[in-house]
Amino acid sequence: MHTLYLGPSWAVQSYESANGDSDPVKTNLAKELKLTNYTQLANYGETNLQQLDRAVNFMQQHPELAPFCMLFVVSCSLTDAPGLLNVTKEEFALYFLKSKNPLGLVQDFERKFYDRLCELNVPVGLIGAHTDVVPYNFPKHVTVIHPSWQNFLGSQCGLDPFFGWAGEIPNLWVQGRLGQVVTIPKTNPSYEVVFEIDHLLYQWDILEQNKLWNVVHPSILGNQLFAKEIADSFNQWIDNVV
Repeated sequence: MHTLYLGPSWAVQSYESANGDSDPVKTNLAKELKLTNYTQLANYGETNLQQLDRAVNFMQQHPELAPFCMLFVVSCSLTDAPGLLNVTKEEFALYFLKSKNPLGLVQDFERKFYDRLCELNVPVGLIGAHTDVVPYNFPKHVTVIHPSWQNFLGSQCGLDPFFGWAGEIPNLWVQGRLGQVVTIPKTNPSYEVVFEIDHLLYQWDILEQNKLWNVVHPSILGNQLFAKEIADSFNQWIDNVV
C-alpha cells in the first residue's frame, strides 16, 4: 500500500522561525511517525479540496504505485467555499462576516470536503489540524486518527476544550484584506464572528507562551509531542490498511 501524505503547511513542517526557513530542525508528522513507502503531496497554503485534487491526479498518473491510502492532515475548507457556492471570494468573505453562526458555516464546508473524500473509496487516516475534524458519519474506510491537534496542544497548557479552526483567515477579512493585493470593503462583522475569532486567537496566544505554537502553526515541540500522542493510533491504522 502506497501512502499519500497530504495537508497544508502544518503537514509540511513545524515552525520555530517566522517562515520556517531558519528552523533548527526540519520535521513534520511523516518524519516523526516514521512513515514509509509514501509520497509527500502536502503543500503550503493549500485547501482540503486542492490537496484532494492533487491526490486524485497523482493516483491517475501513477497507477503502478497502487493500491493507495491517504494520511490526510486536515487543512481548511473555508477558502473552498466560494467555489462550492459559486460566488466570488469577496462576496463570500462579506457573507461570512455577517454570519450569526460562523462555526456552523465552517463545519458545513468541512462536511462538503468529507463528502468528496469518502467518494474515492480509498483508505484514509484523518488528523484534525488547521481545522478540527467535525462530526460526520464516516464510512469504514475513513479513520479519524485524532480529531484535533489544536486541542491536544491546548490540553498541555490546561486550556478548556475549544473548536480549532483557521480563524486567522476571517481575521484578515475583518481588516478588509483578502490576499496580498485584493482588498474588500470594510464591514461591521457580527458579534458572533468577532467573539469566535477573538476566542481562538486567545487560545493560540496561550499555546505560543508555552512554546507549542508559532503564529498559526505548531512549533517543533508541538509537532513532536503530538506525534507521540497519536503514534499508537497511527500505527494501528497503518497496520490495518497495509
